[in-house]
Amino acid sequence: MSRTILSLVLTTILVAGGSRSNAQAGAPDAASESFFELKVRPVLAGTCVKCHGAKKASGGLRLDSREAMLAGGENGPALVPGDPQGSLMIQAVRHDDESLKMPPTKPLQKAVQDDLVAWVAAGAPWPKAAAAKPIAGQAHWAFEPLRAITPPADPNGWAAQPIDRFIAAGQQAKGLHPVAKADRRALVRRAYFDLIGLPPEPDRVEAFVADERPDAFPRLVEELLASPGYGERWGRYWLDLARYADTAGDNSDYPIREAYLYRDYVIDAFNADIPYDRFLHEQIAGDILAGDGPRDDYARRVIATGFVAQAKRFGTRKLEDIHQIIEDTLNTTGQVVLGLSLRCARCHDHKFDPITARDYYALYGFFAGAKYPFAGAEEDRKPSEFAPLVPPDRLKDFEAKQAEQLARLNADVAEAETRGEATNRVRDLGFAVAEAEFIAGVAGTADRTQALEALKVELAKATRGRDTRLHQLRGEIKQVTEAGPWALAPLAYAVRDGDPTDVKLQVGGDPSKLGEFVPRGVPKVLEPAGTIDLPATGSGRLALARWLTEGSPRPLTARVMVNRIWQHHFGKPIVPTPSDFGLRGIPPTHPELLDWLAADFIAQGWSVKALHRRIMLSETYQLASEHDSADAAIDTGNAYYWRFDRRPLDAEALRDSLLALGGNLQRDRPGPQPFPAVNTWTYTAHHQFKALYPSEHRSVYLMVQRLHPHPYLALFNGPDTSVTTPARDSSTVALQALYLLNNPFVHDQSQRFAGRLLAEGADPSERLRAAYLRAFGRAPTAGEQSRAGEFLTRYERSLADEGVPAERRSGEAWAGLTRALLASNEFLYVD
Repeated sequence: MSRTILSLVLTTILVAGGSRSNAQAGAPDAASESFFELKVRPVLAGTCVKCHGAKKASGGLRLDSREAMLAGGENGPALVPGDPQGSLMIQAVRHDDESLKMPPTKPLQKAVQDDLVAWVAAGAPWPKAAAAKPIAGQAHWAFEPLRAITPPADPNGWAAQPIDRFIAAGQQAKGLHPVAKADRRALVRRAYFDLIGLPPEPDRVEAFVADERPDAFPRLVEELLASPGYGERWGRYWLDLARYADTAGDNSDYPIREAYLYRDYVIDAFNADIPYDRFLHEQIAGDILAGDGPRDDYARRVIATGFVAQAKRFGTRKLEDIHQIIEDTLNTTGQVVLGLSLRCARCHDHKFDPITARDYYALYGFFAGAKYPFAGAEEDRKPSEFAPLVPPDRLKDFEAKQAEQLARLNADVAEAETRGEATNRVRDLGFAVAEAEFIAGVAGTADRTQALEALKVELAKATRGRDTRLHQLRGEIKQVTEAGPWALAPLAYAVRDGDPTDVKLQVGGDPSKLGEFVPRGVPKVLEPAGTIDLPATGSGRLALARWLTEGSPRPLTARVMVNRIWQHHFGKPIVPTPSDFGLRGIPPTHPELLDWLAADFIAQGWSVKALHRRIMLSETYQLASEHDSADAAIDTGNAYYWRFDRRPLDAEALRDSLLALGGNLQRDRPGPQPFPAVNTWTYTAHHQFKALYPSEHRSVYLMVQRLHPHPYLALFNGPDTSVTTPARDSSTVALQALYLLNNPFVHDQSQRFAGRLLAEGADPSERLRAAYLRAFGRAPTAGEQSRAGEFLTRYERSLADEGVPAERRSGEAWAGLTRALLASNEFLYVD
């Protein structure tokens, strides 16, 4: 087989694998619950019920429930399911009748009208979860306390764990039956990729398959949770949420040399299983917590506030448009911690969720009282305002260092002004020019005049050099003085606390149009009083952080995180909109399970690792990914978990696996990015910072920018580093196939993989077995062995025909085979 034909084969493999993903994608149909929640509910809640709801029912018509629509008002029923043309509601939104218009002033957008028509044509389905309450008001499942729930009994005896009992109840109600348990080879590969994002070594696979102890799988889970690779895998998910990047995002995209400290903090926090509530406290207010000790934890807690500091920067000047920086902080914190969108309330009361503009600016004050770091920008290139990593009582140490530095600089100025080499040269040239002028004046000749002009040029050049040096030294003195002694301490791209700050409401979100003062506080939907206890000094961020996990939002905070953990284990969350638990979000598929898990999460001390154990040791998690026609006919999308969904490797797991199989994956931590020296930074909007640093470390350590996406990560659906990313896109496109076929990195890893196989033994059958075990976690079948042997023979013959030397043919043929394995669906997907 020629290498060209091999490429076509590999492309066919990839395209075949892609059809599955594309078939699963697509917009929800009009009869689905998600269509109602995404397309219909927001319109009713935000536009219609203001005049046709519980508080006001114009014309006797209410539109806050299906029953009310069917009952209608003075003009008769508003809704005729299945008949858009006969429904007064549709006639009203179309503005076809001058006497019947809704809204009365301006019609809804055409796309919104079409959505309502499609919904009515589909029978106007109203989900049971939504039917329990009318649309309007603050009553909403996400804002309610956790319920005391007992897992239902399973009369069939399949459900061994509480999770399974909830899942079994849903399956039985639908007439579903779970498939068999996954075989051990699939299970060990699933656990490895799930917890550390790497393929298992062959000997570990064989050891697990041979381990007949009843606690073999729990032991495997514990082994993986204790691996340093666990934090690198699960820390990456949090970095997606925290919109982590190594650049600031201003119009020049200045580098952040110290950003890696926050990245490493997150990885270490997951490895140490820091309780999630404390994890949040540290990220929102670690700089304040640091002052409470212990001293050896001071730097780590300050670094944690990189979550706040990572807010996107704007403009060309120092901390320009601070209101947008704070908006990014609030938007990220709201979505990540509470699953609520706050951004709309910056300009006006939220159109859907019960968040007012006053609520927004009450939260704004907590971050207006913080001091953000500055990475540099086009008009001010030097980084500044970074947070010191040592306690305030060590200031004297750095005051002495600053005094030494200033004394040295002042001495250099004095030297340059009086005795320096440049000054001496200026003085000597000055004497020479004066002497030449005198001689030229007495007996001037053309040669003497020319020599005089040459001396004057030299004098001017020497003067400029001396003045430039003096200007540089005086600039350094000014910079050291203004930066203060803290600038000499170890620093982090983190925030520092400031003074208590209440802000004025920005009318329409415009910082130049200010309204009334809004004292710091919290949303009334979560705290009816709208206030919490605040300290007399400081921003109050620590009080806010503690309120999120100890006050009224505690159930919501737990629900949101539990949902995210479930999402990454099963490939889909219980709440399909993981960062939107508000009125526009889609309700949970298993609400009782969600609340039980949230309560258990809190009871287990907010331990994320305990939650992993709870999920992974369930029968539901350990199901096979095989297809069942009878179940699929009832539940096409596997919403009731009758099997485990097969999932593609994400960008990091794919790249890390290629490096692992090639034998060149570096497992140590690389530290800071190799940015150019600060004094060379001259980036502008027209000449932005842009770099790509090759690395054989794990992908979580790759340098990522805000304005220039990493070419590999962007191709394989990596996160958008400018915004919080709750779930990555999933796509299969031709460029991905071309990358895996043609990219030098993939070819290099295939050759390295082949080289390892050739070095491990001379027996081709054993070599092939090792290749399959490393790539797939299983041995090849007899048919696969036969086809592989034929492939290698034909490939070597093709190479001979091309004139490739004999000593290279075996390595090239095995590299072709490994490239085929690495481009196969079995490698790219996890069962």
